[in-house]
Amino acid sequence: MTDILLKIKNSVAEKKKTAVAQSDLQKWGLRGIQLRPYQLDGVQWLTQCLKNQQGCILGDEMGLGKTCQTISLLVYMSGALGKTGPFLVLSPLSVMENWRKELECFAPSLTVLCYKGDKERRAELQRETDTQDFHLLLTTYELCLKDASFLRRWKWKVLVVDEAHRLKNQNSLLHKALTKFSVGFRVLLTGTPIQNNLQELHSLLSFIQPSIFTADEMDNFANSYANVQTAELQSVLEPFLLRRVKSEVAVDLPKKTELLVYHGMSALQKKYYKAILMKDLEAFGNEQGNKNRLLNILMQLRKCVDHPYLFNGVEPEPFEMGEHLVEASGKLCLLDSMLTYLHKGLFCYLYWYYNCYCSSYQLL
Repeated sequence: MTDILLKIKNSVAEKKKTAVAQSDLQKWGLRGIQLRPYQLDGVQWLTQCLKNQQGCILGDEMGLGKTCQTISLLVYMSGALGKTGPFLVLSPLSVMENWRKELECFAPSLTVLCYKGDKERRAELQRETDTQDFHLLLTTYELCLKDASFLRRWKWKVLVVDEAHRLKNQNSLLHKALTKFSVGFRVLLTGTPIQNNLQELHSLLSFIQPSIFTADEMDNFANSYANVQTAELQSVLEPFLLRRVKSEVAVDLPKKTELLVYHGMSALQKKYYKAILMKDLEAFGNEQGNKNRLLNILMQLRKCVDHPYLFNGVEPEPFEMGEHLVEASGKLCLLDSMLTYLHKGLFCYLYWYYNCYCSSYQLL
């Protein structure tokens, strides 16, 4: 048995299986969602980790509901254990609004402070915390680094880091800053917990369990498990990492299909596409800025096939809403016709279909 396995055996108590039912979570404050069996198992695993150790990694594949499982853990803590916070959730800016909406929908009993905005707005929010209580503070990595001194005021019951592969380098600013926070329990959410190498995995493990995976033993960890059997590495990770994929736990989901639709360009797009290929600066005006931007031809061609109004001076002035915004782009014309068709009957089915696969949506 390796030294790390001995440390784990001596430091982490054996998990005792305790059932967490949907009715229990509803009694404690969960609303608006019916968890799937594997999600309830995930919540149960999280509650066991909470009792036994400093932190854990929920590494489910994207689309299996890491967010709702984590929210259920916070509901369990506030309702069953009486620990109403404060909780700290860090996420990318792109999914921060999704977090806010799901917290509002699934855990209405938790008061959420969305910490964002410019310097003046954040200063105003900081003053409000002196007089207004909150259960959960939701913010981004960047603002966490900028205002780390403010966020270190609290002793956080739970720290949740979404897209936690941002911590894969233990020398990164975020990793160093968060290790200085007073945190009772750390939860990392990532769909790619073992993406590249063992050094990055050790960085995540050292963040959630620094007493076992010390920072100065990274090379030793990587060398020890570089050529070992997968089963032995799994025995090391088992207490700290839960990883499920759709093919194992969501067999009832329909198979994912991809449909490629080709489309043509509008007349306006063809005009500027040709001008870019011919390096015709006159078509865009003769400004030095336009000249510099046209140097990267491939990038400009991509912009053109998206929408010609992405180029300065192409859109008619003054700005007016109207069909010209759609008609100027072949992509938008196609999308407009697709949405019209879907709105007649298929939209509800496709909304459910994609909801099974994605926790958030972005239209590019």
